[in-house]
Amino acid sequence: MNHLTTLAAMATFLLACGGNPRQTRTITAQIDGGAGKTLYFDKFVGNKPVHVDSVTLDAGGKGVMHIPAMPLDFYSLSLGGDKIFVLLLDSAENLTVTAQVDSLENPRNYEGSVNTALIHGYFRDAKAHDDQVAKLAERLKADRTDTLAMTEYVQLNNDFTEHTRKFILDHPGSPAVLAAMGRLNIQQELPLFEQVRDSLRRTIPYSEYFTAFRDQVDRAAQQMAVMKQQEEQQAMLDNLIPVGSVAPDFTQDSPEGKPISLGSLRGKVVLIDFWASWCRPCRMENPNVLKVYNKYHNKGFEILGVSLDKSKDAWTGAIKQDGLPWKHVSDLQFWNNAVAQQYGVSAIPYTVLVDREGKVLAKNLRGPALEEKLAEVLK
Repeated sequence: MNHLTTLAAMATFLLACGGNPRQTRTITAQIDGGAGKTLYFDKFVGNKPVHVDSVTLDAGGKGVMHIPAMPLDFYSLSLGGDKIFVLLLDSAENLTVTAQVDSLENPRNYEGSVNTALIHGYFRDAKAHDDQVAKLAERLKADRTDTLAMTEYVQLNNDFTEHTRKFILDHPGSPAVLAAMGRLNIQQELPLFEQVRDSLRRTIPYSEYFTAFRDQVDRAAQQMAVMKQQEEQQAMLDNLIPVGSVAPDFTQDSPEGKPISLGSLRGKVVLIDFWASWCRPCRMENPNVLKVYNKYHNKGFEILGVSLDKSKDAWTGAIKQDGLPWKHVSDLQFWNNAVAQQYGVSAIPYTVLVDREGKVLAKNLRGPALEEKLAEVLK
């Protein structure tokens, strides 16, 4: 079932068949040691083999099946057990197979099917690669300082990735490439995945293996488009207040109802910290912010927390619970907070570091990066 498992992620197989029902293809099998056993020709339904035809092997282990014409897709031969020989057949191919009864999944010889030869050639290459990788992994497990093994390990994987890409590029319309696509990263190789999808659309359009692959590629393309849109939107927001520009002044009320403006802190290095009581990453970051505040406050460092809360009790409760001694403001308008809108904030925690003259030094610094920048500025 190893070969079938390689294909499992590509979902189920379509029941449809086409062509002239009077046309047949012949499968001739010689299974040494298989006298009297039943040889099955199966298609996959729900990724499980379902019998289409069968033949009882004669005393010499030979059997012939005449299969109705069916579209190019994944099929298999089996003796009723879990060992199968994966086939990629179309309605025009006549297949001959010679194998031992206990190793049907690895026949001595098979002829008549171009795509079957392609997929099993790739299976052999993949197994040889995996065997080599396993040996190197054992060496590294025994000695993590074995730099030669690590170099060989990396090179081996790089070489096989290139081999896989060449196999796909050489046979983009063959269903055999579906066995190779799982070796590649769809995010890194999306154009190649789209090329294969478009090629297979012409050769196996009704196969559920294809439709599952097509849907996977379409989803990835949509996700990449969304990510690109988000990146462009973030770049646009970042350009609203670029590093080096003067940070726009603003005024909002403190928990006590006292208005506090950014401009009132001119002469200090100020971290504008956009956060909220309901933001778990913000709360997790607060101890780091508190650490740098305590370290640099006496050197002219101030923090102005801008909360995206909508409940005053939740806001002030979080300030007290986390022990945040710096200045805080909010208009309690959640994501519609006027300052967050003004500064193009699309996610929190988010920070803007402003120098003594009111110019933006950096954005979105946290943890060690914030401390490193403050050490540079507040020498």
